Amino acid sequence: MEPLARLSHVSVTHVGASRPAIRDVSFSIGHGEVVLLAGPSGAGKSTLAQTLNGIVPHAIDAEVAGDVVVLGESVAASSPAHLSTRVAMVFQDPDAQVVTGSVYDEVAFALENLLLDVSEIADRVERALRVVELWERRRDDPDTLSGGGRQRLAIACALAMESPLIVLDEPTANLDPAGVRDVASALREIAAAGDRSLLLIEHDLDVALPLATRLLVLDHDGALAFDGAPDDVMRDHGQALHDLGVHPVESGDAPGRDDDAAEPVVTVCGLTIARSGREVLHVVAAEVPRGSFTAVTGPNGAGKTTLAQAMAGVIRAPRGSVTVAGADPWRTRRRTERIGFVFQNPEHQFVAHTVRAELAHSAGGDDERVTAMLDRLGLAEHAEDHPFRLSGGQKRRLSVGTALIAMRPGGVLVLDEPLYGQDGARADALVEMLEELRREGTTIVVVTHDRRLVAQHATHVIELSAGPPAPVAPASARTRPLEVRDPLAKLAAVVPAMIGLVFTRDMLTPAIFLVIAYAALLVGTRFTRRVAMWLLIALPAIVGILALGFGLWSTPAVGLATGLRLAALLALALIPGLTSEGVDIVRALVAHARVPYRIGYAAFAALRFVPRFRHELRVIRAAHRVRGIGGRGPWAASRTLVPLLAGAIRHAERVALAMDARAFGAFPTRTERHAVQWHAADTVLVIGGIVMTAAVFTAGILL
Repeated sequence: MEPLARLSHVSVTHVGASRPAIRDVSFSIGHGEVVLLAGPSGAGKSTLAQTLNGIVPHAIDAEVAGDVVVLGESVAASSPAHLSTRVAMVFQDPDAQVVTGSVYDEVAFALENLLLDVSEIADRVERALRVVELWERRRDDPDTLSGGGRQRLAIACALAMESPLIVLDEPTANLDPAGVRDVASALREIAAAGDRSLLLIEHDLDVALPLATRLLVLDHDGALAFDGAPDDVMRDHGQALHDLGVHPVESGDAPGRDDDAAEPVVTVCGLTIARSGREVLHVVAAEVPRGSFTAVTGPNGAGKTTLAQAMAGVIRAPRGSVTVAGADPWRTRRRTERIGFVFQNPEHQFVAHTVRAELAHSAGGDDERVTAMLDRLGLAEHAEDHPFRLSGGQKRRLSVGTALIAMRPGGVLVLDEPLYGQDGARADALVEMLEELRREGTTIVVVTHDRRLVAQHATHVIELSAGPPAPVAPASARTRPLEVRDPLAKLAAVVPAMIGLVFTRDMLTPAIFLVIAYAALLVGTRFTRRVAMWLLIALPAIVGILALGFGLWSTPAVGLATGLRLAALLALALIPGLTSEGVDIVRALVAHARVPYRIGYAAFAALRFVPRFRHELRVIRAAHRVRGIGGRGPWAASRTLVPLLAGAIRHAERVALAMDARAFGAFPTRTERHAVQWHAADTVLVIGGIVMTAAVFTAGILL
């Protein structure tokens, strides 16, 4: 039988790279196989996976030599959108795969792109969500799921496409044990069915080996080192695999705990922190003994990162609730020498344009220390590369290095998931480095899900329990009139008034339209916090500020007229804006205005990133503060703006890849499960808006 996929002498060199990411790789994947792809960090595993669905080179520029064939079709002659009908992809980062606003719609998105019938879409969505045990949460926003839940959702999206081959790039990375069990259970059920082939990239061999029917191992140069049955490869090449960092987690007894060994250097007393109206930590008390190796553990969402950031002074905790060596870590002077912190996302910490410059910034320009740290981290050959060009595991090592090189013996080093994305050899080397620092007197605090790290190295453990679930807003029992109208009808109803307001100069006309807009919003939509903020705070503030500003510049009458006019314009725009969901606007534009669906849905996916900006900005500012970069003015703003925009661009690129991997754009049209129809009431609304506009302006002229 013809293999499902075949790679023949494939080499991939990314644009600007000095060497190939993968080198002369040949293998095939048969029907029903579960192939585990392993290898050291930076060996090119993700690159290899992305050649199977054409992301490399069609979406990610790279020079590809050799042939990649899937179901008899050359990848080079196809496109990611078309290939996604044959190869489903589950990416490493579940957050960068979310496109829609509900769990159900997320799974249906690819099926709509495949032009399936509505009934077939419904059947496939239900089957896939039941396999990953998310059917009961089908109406939830994906953002309310845990990390493991979002990864299971990504697997459901791939399952529903019923592609012959599913590629999974580290699906259990950075998940708590419960999340790992959830994902492993879902993969085990897929493998047991025998009708799909899986290519699984995974560092955690304890999870992956029981599922695999075949093991492929890449070496440090991206070449295929071993290919065979997992038991045979592990038995015959044990030492070579160990040297490559490919080995199962070794069990070990927990080290002895000696709670009286040293006085506490970090004390947490009654710490309570809330974010977005929800308590992340509630009256937490803990101590970290001086010179200890303390692990902070617990399920996803328990507040481990928040606790670690409070300990390191990255975020401000209530006064007196956290002390480091008797001082408030938020106000500690010469922080980088006394307290180090490594963020969960290493990219947040980078401030320079080369790997060497990153380390030099933290080392105060000490070239000898920088060279030694490059060798220690295994990054010497990447010294002149941009930090963002590194692999995920390499970025993690660099972020750890920037903290280590600034530390002095006797300080406190806090690390958030430092082993994420590391192969066994690199993880061992990193842990040995931390142990060496501890022997020199540094206190180590590590947020981790890694059971081997806890069992073999932690002298103390702080275990957090799961916090309360995020509050869910009760569903409204009644839909308001404006909420069910077509978004374009609402827009057409207010545009004539907005155009007229541009040319008016009196105070009465904008005041009337402002009253009309207030009445429409109060009657036509639910009075949510968002609506209240606009009507009770934002719009009155705009009127006052503009009236005062223009009044000082001209006359009070002109100032008030200008303020009312601009506030009325904004209030009218809020009628369609506050009463329409983003996806409904997209559907209406596609159905009525014939906007290409690729443009509409791409814009909707991009809008989902907007709420992340505030969070990203807060984290980047905290990271810069940790690195000793502060100040005010244009230069400080530019240092924050550049990584913020870079992060937004990278997130958009990842979402675009995820959309391509789900057949987005494979066909000129797509199935719309929610038919958008123009009703008689929409026509009445538009006519009513025009008539009201004419009446107001006529009255203004007559008066």
